[in-house]
Amino acid sequence: MRTSFFFVIGLSLVVAAACQKSSSTTADTAQPPYVVTATIKDIMLSIVDTNADVVWQSVSAVSNEKGLQEIKPQTDEDWAKVRHGALALAEGTNLLMMPGRHVARPGEKSETPGIELEPEEMEALIAKDRQTFYKRAAALREAAVEVLAAVDKKDADKVFEVGEHIERACENCHTQYWYPNEVIPPVQVTSGAAQPATPAPAKKN
Repeated sequence: MRTSFFFVIGLSLVVAAACQKSSSTTADTAQPPYVVTATIKDIMLSIVDTNADVVWQSVSAVSNEKGLQEIKPQTDEDWAKVRHGALALAEGTNLLMMPGRHVARPGEKSETPGIELEPEEMEALIAKDRQTFYKRAAALREAAVEVLAAVDKKDADKVFEVGEHIERACENCHTQYWYPNEVIPPVQVTSGAAQPATPAPAKKN
């Protein structure tokens, strides 16, 4: 009789401990109480574009009165700046993907109507297929991570090369959601040879 009593008590303790652990695990894995404040356009302007420029401008060539000058990171401080830019760019893509973030503020209009879609049209395209939008953002993050690897090796040539990957990732997203109806100028034929027309400069945001 006493054996049964202690068995029941022990079993109750085990069940209580299991329930407590399950409750704790659920609380630990629950979605954090984040608050979405900025819009996608805000994130693009203040984080993505800004830090992509840090990467692009870190390795470049400038023509001036002294001729053609190459710009590359030289000091540890220079490389740290590029690394910070790449990190911010990578994490910025996660911010773009956060649920509940709108493309723009209520009433905000396109700065280039007729070329760039209106914010509500962009948001409709994203909502229609969010998984593709996530893939576009992930491609940008992967390019930023490539920059981090190049920075760790202090490989300026690789940073320059990956800069093109960043540009491609940005443009693939923009042409799908920002200006999908953009008309590409036709190929111009000059002196019997086909030469592509110079495209209009792409708008980043």
